Amino acid sequence: MIILENVSLNYPISNKNLSLRRSIVNSMFSSNIKKTYIEALRKINLKFDNGVYGLSGANGSGKTSLLKLVAGIFQPSSGKIEVSGSISSMIDINFGFNPELTGVENIEFRLIVEGIKKNQRKKLLDKIKIETELGEYLYLPIKTYSTGMRFRLAFFTSLYIESDILLLDEWIGVADQKLREKVDKLILERIAKSKVTLIASHNLERMQKICNKIIFFEKGEISKIS
Repeated sequence: MIILENVSLNYPISNKNLSLRRSIVNSMFSSNIKKTYIEALRKINLKFDNGVYGLSGANGSGKTSLLKLVAGIFQPSSGKIEVSGSISSMIDINFGFNPELTGVENIEFRLIVEGIKKNQRKKLLDKIKIETELGEYLYLPIKTYSTGMRFRLAFFTSLYIESDILLLDEWIGVADQKLREKVDKLILERIAKSKVTLIASHNLERMQKICNKIIFFEKGEISKIS
């Protein structure tokens, strides 16, 4: 379950007219620098329990900011968030990967960070290695990977970390038709295993097919729920 009570989120923006050097010096010696704020979210009240929920709106409307609040990436400027259950975030599936490490090392590190127990890590590692179809490349630093190879590594690693709550930012698009069909199928299977799923997307038609409710955002506020 996820509960947001009167939640607001502001992004501080320093005076754009300050040079970089002046900004650094002033931040060190003065606490009176004027800042403006972007209101990303304004007094949001929502409750998510069992089900699939879509978050819709234009860029900058607040839907991704809400996901980042739930994921714990941001803290609210005001209000209260309660999250009950484990979270798996696919907001940025490449987040946390080290380009200097091999594919296998990155997978292992990610599983450790996610709190996967040692006996489960071996099984998941073997499964992910097969699904990525990267073969011997898994033993090379990922800085040598193409964009498509990095996607495979990141996607399948994120996919198999099970949780009560799943967060998705945009439906993942892939150029390769065969891989796209596989990705779509696996995401739907992953959604079915989660108790609560939040999907932020511009693809309203797709969300209407799988979501129990869709929350529409406009300029940081809820404009409609359907």
